[in-house]
Amino acid sequence: MKGQDIQYFLPSTTIMVQVETRQEAFFAGPYASFAKQMLNMDVNDADAVTTTVTSIELKPVLEADLSASGSCDAENAVLLALSTQGLVAFGDKTEAARLDWRFNAPVKADFTSNGLTESQKSVTVTEFRAEINAEGEEVQIPVEHKVLVEKTLEDKASDAADCILQVRKARLDIVTGNTDASYSGEAMESALRELDRIEQEYMVLFRGYSVVRTKTRCFEVTPNPQSPVQRYVAFVLTEDGAEGPGAKGTPYYLEFEAQPIAVAVPEDPFAAAEKKKKLAGAAVRYRIPAICSMRLTEDGKPLLQTRVPVYQLGKESILSLTK
Repeated sequence: MKGQDIQYFLPSTTIMVQVETRQEAFFAGPYASFAKQMLNMDVNDADAVTTTVTSIELKPVLEADLSASGSCDAENAVLLALSTQGLVAFGDKTEAARLDWRFNAPVKADFTSNGLTESQKSVTVTEFRAEINAEGEEVQIPVEHKVLVEKTLEDKASDAADCILQVRKARLDIVTGNTDASYSGEAMESALRELDRIEQEYMVLFRGYSVVRTKTRCFEVTPNPQSPVQRYVAFVLTEDGAEGPGAKGTPYYLEFEAQPIAVAVPEDPFAAAEKKKKLAGAAVRYRIPAICSMRLTEDGKPLLQTRVPVYQLGKESILSLTK
């Protein structure tokens, strides 16, 4: 194996951002505008969608930086860490073993199963029919007959409100004993439960209802050492949940600030010349990570802060293999 070159890469840090969002879609009841008039209730009469972030998990992971590679003799490959990313060079090989290597269609309102009422009503219509009386004169005779017409939205709301009031009266009669039938024990409990169910079916038509959904999305942020500002859009909160950069909504940023490194003592010129001579032989490049303060902000407002090692923002060094 001596003399055979093996290619390796330097490590890079990526932040995995896992976001869980909660979306509550409220659908106003079709009879909401009549709730105050018919049931003396104040209800919301406009549909609305509210989306919030319920949890955020930040996890730094490592991967090979394909833009930073090197090669060494196979005999010296023991200096590299073998991972799912291939052979990667670290400042301390034992460190590598401790590191981690590498959300429907919108819902719509549905009130079809709530508070079934007749869609038509009977209306008495009076028409006039011409007849000749005994004196030979033409007279108009009124004739009444019933016809079916489509109910208006207010008619349907009135029917539903009447049902609710009847259910409430029936419940009160049972509880107070103001009824021909006698209820006790399980019979009373069963009757009251059924009345509650019927009332809630009709109440939804006035009060509306909400649908709650949760969605989990995962995003990646890989700091770029060439970027003058280490600030990246982690995700954007929209009405539909967490989306990637470029979406319209509230942006959440990840910011990195490397801790200052002490200034090294200037190298002796004679030592530098000797080092250059040694490095003319075999050598292995590796990275020393920068310890960064990482902050998650919501449109500028700080939310989370922690410290993470970011390899590509650190510094590179060379290990001479020349004996």
